[in-house]
Amino acid sequence: MNTQKPILGSTLYSFTHEWKSRLYTLEQIIEKIAEKNIGPAVEIVGFQSFRGFPDVSDEYAENFKAVMEKYNLIPSCLGGNSDVGRRPGKDMTEEEIISYIERQVISAKKLGFPVLRIQAFIGPDMFEKLAPIAEKAEVQIGPELHAPLAAGHPVVDALMERYEKVGSPFLGFVPDFSSVMTQPPEIHWTNLRNSGVPESLIEIAQNTWHSNKPADDKFATLRKAVSSFNVSGAVMGALNRTLTMFGNMNVEGLRALIPYTKHIHGKFYHVNEDSLEPSIPYPEIFQILKEENFSGTISAEWEGHAFTKEMVGFEEVQAWHAMCGRLLAD
Repeated sequence: MNTQKPILGSTLYSFTHEWKSRLYTLEQIIEKIAEKNIGPAVEIVGFQSFRGFPDVSDEYAENFKAVMEKYNLIPSCLGGNSDVGRRPGKDMTEEEIISYIERQVISAKKLGFPVLRIQAFIGPDMFEKLAPIAEKAEVQIGPELHAPLAAGHPVVDALMERYEKVGSPFLGFVPDFSSVMTQPPEIHWTNLRNSGVPESLIEIAQNTWHSNKPADDKFATLRKAVSSFNVSGAVMGALNRTLTMFGNMNVEGLRALIPYTKHIHGKFYHVNEDSLEPSIPYPEIFQILKEENFSGTISAEWEGHAFTKEMVGFEEVQAWHAMCGRLLAD
């Protein structure tokens, strides 16, 4: 019997409020992860946490690895960016994009991260050209499959087709559980109500989200509904997040992605008193991961900080670890 199991951990993105408030240095936040037993795998967003990124010096990298070793933690995934529009009015050329991502791959290798997460929009041709760079560094490059990207989406299908052609084990995916939600989190609707969105418009947004229409049709339905209400552009943006932050792909779609996956974003918004995430089907997800013998890393990625200013990231992540530990043991 195969006894492989995922390796749980945390992304520092979960502690965005704590980090922005400057309560901790990078080492102190890593120490806190060890103290709270919410490792051993640690994911870090390079541009958020490493000064000078996408470049890091050899000395800095050695110091970082020493800190991780000190607390018996392991690097899991380095969050990078494609940033093609970083210059106003002019996108980066193809050569510039490749060079920019190569610098991030080199930094990932120096820091000890086996995976670099970037974005899917650069397309299959670019990923094919990045394959030799990834192979040389032995760092897997994978786009994050955040809602609305999921198995069966044309963007994802095109990447999978190209991956099959290239045949490199260093091209993959970083699936995000935001794609397989059963409903948007209740705090999203609460925030909309607090912003003055009429209940009738919230009901339309809820029905639109649960429908089986294509994504473009859903956005069109929401735009049409909003046009008859007097709401601000900010509220319209918040309503659109209903369709961009939360996806409802069938959880079975994860099976097709697992052969290409070494790291997963364990997205969640809140673990309740019953040790369940009400908006994401974690029991079904973990059953699939066990059946498919997934042995990569999964980061607790608490995105509840998008809806509250409370600094409760560590408590939320501890609850996630307790839930996932129970599901792995079942």
